[in-house]
Amino acid sequence: MRTSRAQTAIEMVFILSVLFIGLLLIIPSYTDNSTNMAIVSAVRSSTSKAITYLNTGVMSDEEPYTLLNPIMEEIHRAEGNPHLAIKTLKSEESERDVNITISLTTPFSSVAGIDNLNETIKGFIEKDLVKSFRFTNSSDNLVYGGKVVRIKVKVERG
Repeated sequence: MRTSRAQTAIEMVFILSVLFIGLLLIIPSYTDNSTNMAIVSAVRSSTSKAITYLNTGVMSDEEPYTLLNPIMEEIHRAEGNPHLAIKTLKSEESERDVNITISLTTPFSSVAGIDNLNETIKGFIEKDLVKSFRFTNSSDNLVYGGKVVRIKVKVERG
């Protein structure tokens, strides 16, 4: 009777060790994917805020929207409503970095040609991520979940 108890205990230890090893292999990849998804989702949300603000055309003194006000004035001198839209949002992830390229479209070449439009929208996105989504700005790098986030914005006529 004692040998069967010992055998059962050894079998339970073996089963539990297999379960724990499985968890140790699954959890890191799950959390890494979760972090990447959170980053892309937050960037998309901030981009949508910038586009909505510029398309609406009503200025605000609230941060980080004040960053977009000079561009909004130029847009309204050029065409009025810029009809900006997200064309593509591509992300390339590695263990330590997430590089995101956002392509925005407008039907107006005068809007797409505004100086500093890409950099201003990028600056708004970065400030909004820090303010609204708890990203950190460390050594001029945007960081979330231990990953450096790099954003590139391109506004083109299309």
